Amino acid sequence: MTIFNKAYLTSVGLISVLGGIYMMFSPDVNTAILTFDVRPDDDALAIFVRTMSGLFAAGGYILIRFVFSSSRVQLGTVLIYLVSFMLVGKFMGFIYEGIYNKDLIIFAIGFLTLTVLLIERRKRRNQISYDL
Repeated sequence: MTIFNKAYLTSVGLISVLGGIYMMFSPDVNTAILTFDVRPDDDALAIFVRTMSGLFAAGGYILIRFVFSSSRVQLGTVLIYLVSFMLVGKFMGFIYEGIYNKDLIIFAIGFLTLTVLLIERRKRRNQISYDL
């Protein structure tokens, strides 16, 4: 794994873990980390945002684990599926809610992350020894 790829994936993972944990435990869910606007009387949406932040933290943990793992295939495949479905969801948000600058930035970061994950998974697959 190149130093740039390792540094990029580690930093995205750390930001996801720290952002997710912060959102889970902060008293107010209206922050710049996740772009939701929750009114004080909308408890159902606040619960959803905290659930999403848990997914953020878990995805970040798996990403960091992938970077420092000796596993050649499994974690990378799981991360590729997670990021791919996140991008599909973000794309559907473009269709239904419109295109905003924050959403474009998140989509670009997600697409770059997917690209780096695909490159690294291909490298690791080529390192698997099939000699028994």
